[in-house]
Amino acid sequence: MEDPISYESTQEPLDDEERELMNPNNWDWDNPVEVVVAEDFRVQLPIELTHEELKLLSRTARDQGLTPHEFMKRTALEAALAIRS
Repeated sequence: MEDPISYESTQEPLDDEERELMNPNNWDWDNPVEVVVAEDFRVQLPIELTHEELKLLSRTARDQGLTPHEFMKRTALEAALAIRS
């Protein structure tokens, strides 16, 4: 069973206007507006590699005409898709 949705704020409002906007009793429940919050959200993931690991990845990437970053991204995504299917 799903937990009920909580509409309580995780922080105190900064001013009276924000307090009014945060009050669920003031929301227009009959006319919701759908929005896309972050369509192209990107994140960088730092990873640690030994010198030997980086050399191997760099050589392999270069052989395929890719940068090491692009090679690692493509290889990781291909592996994830293979596992998921």
